[in-house]
Amino acid sequence: MRKYLISLGVLIVLIYLASTSMLAVPATEQVVITQFGKPVRVIEDSGLAFKWPDPVQTAVRVDSRLQLLQLEPAEFVTRDRRNLVVRSFVVWRVQDPEKFLASVRDATTAEIRLADLAGSEVGSAIGRTPLSSLLTAAAEQNQTESLFTEVTESVRVRSTESFGIDILAVRSSRIGFPQQNLKAIYNRMSSEREKIARQYRAEGQEQAARIKAETELEVRKLLAEARRDSQIVKGQGEAEAAKIYADAYQKNAEYYRFYRLMDAYDKILNKDTRFVLSTDSPLLKYFWSPPAESDHAR
Repeated sequence: MRKYLISLGVLIVLIYLASTSMLAVPATEQVVITQFGKPVRVIEDSGLAFKWPDPVQTAVRVDSRLQLLQLEPAEFVTRDRRNLVVRSFVVWRVQDPEKFLASVRDATTAEIRLADLAGSEVGSAIGRTPLSSLLTAAAEQNQTESLFTEVTESVRVRSTESFGIDILAVRSSRIGFPQQNLKAIYNRMSSEREKIARQYRAEGQEQAARIKAETELEVRKLLAEARRDSQIVKGQGEAEAAKIYADAYQKNAEYYRFYRLMDAYDKILNKDTRFVLSTDSPLLKYFWSPPAESDHAR
């Protein structure tokens, strides 16, 4: 029985030593081998790896995948003294596992340190930039992307040196104004738009008045020219009519007088016309003595 117990104990020890000497390294992790608490090597390749059994050597696993850190919204002041609320995020991963374990130990502590580092860099960069370069519709004037590219490089250098962490990106997910300033900003924007609208209306009214004045001037000019042309045509017509009358009078004066008198009768006489005239009135000439037949022939 004693021999059996010894054999069983030896077998258990061998199984323990074998199990603590072998470890599987997945593709998502790196393993730091420590000997009595001091790092001695790093296993970066995935697969089966070997080490001295516990407690001589122990394995500390470090996640090598990309990590996303969402920073809490923070209020910063721009170069022109405007307050902005910025929400940003950090994409990071462990680059140097030994330095990572020696400086921050775990991901929770690492995120706290990265949040402080990234927040201070973002605030410093925004403090050097005017508001018009961060919030603008003109793509060529917007410096947000270049600002956060600069922040990414600065944070990467410091985090790599201090924590063994590689920073792939620091970006903003939202940039806005503090809640207490929104109403004042909206009022100012509204007054500015109203000022622009008044300017456009004034310019439009000025242009309309100018067009109306030019149109009225053109109308008066056209009417004056039309009256002038009509007077010319009328004068020419009257002159032509006078010439025709003169020619007719020269050919047969008596017939011309008779014709004009008949024309006058046609215009002034109807069934209700009454005249009180003397018998020697020229208007009644042909009532008392009709023209000679020879005159009608002519």
